[in-house]
Amino acid sequence: MEEQIKNSEAYLNSILGKENGFSTPDNYFNLIEDNIEIKLAEENLKKESGFKTPDSYFSNLEDAILTKVNTIEKKPKVISFKSRVLKLIPIAAAASIILFIGLNSFIFNKTDELTLDSLSDNDIEIWLDTNTISTNDIAFVYNEDLLSEIDFSFATLEDENIEDYINSIDNTSILNELN
Repeated sequence: MEEQIKNSEAYLNSILGKENGFSTPDNYFNLIEDNIEIKLAEENLKKESGFKTPDSYFSNLEDAILTKVNTIEKKPKVISFKSRVLKLIPIAAAASIILFIGLNSFIFNKTDELTLDSLSDNDIEIWLDTNTISTNDIAFVYNEDLLSEIDFSFATLEDENIEDYINSIDNTSILNELN
């Protein structure tokens, strides 16, 4: 019974058999005004097109295009490579002269001389580790003129020191050196 009370209109229609066969779509009354305005605007539009083509336009179109294409022959614009190179030669010559003058005045005219004092100890050690020096190289650098008796004049040797040195050395090694 509660269902019948809740849906009383549907219940009455089912008992009486008076169902209406008409229904309206969703949002019909919300959109009816817009639909009427659209139909009125369409009626006011012109029925014919605003563009007209000349008589036999499409039958002669292909021939007209082909005649225009065949008659217009443009010569291609050719830029000579030789003329471009000839224009760049004076610029390259001027740039090389400026570069030469700039390098000579800024880089090559330095009067800094490299000496052993200007090198760090690490640089010398690295060079010695990477390069091998033979005794011939040392002999070439230190020739006899550099090592003279005058250089050793500061050392005074006494006879006792010389005798002690000779006595401490094995005699056979001295004989081997003489041979």
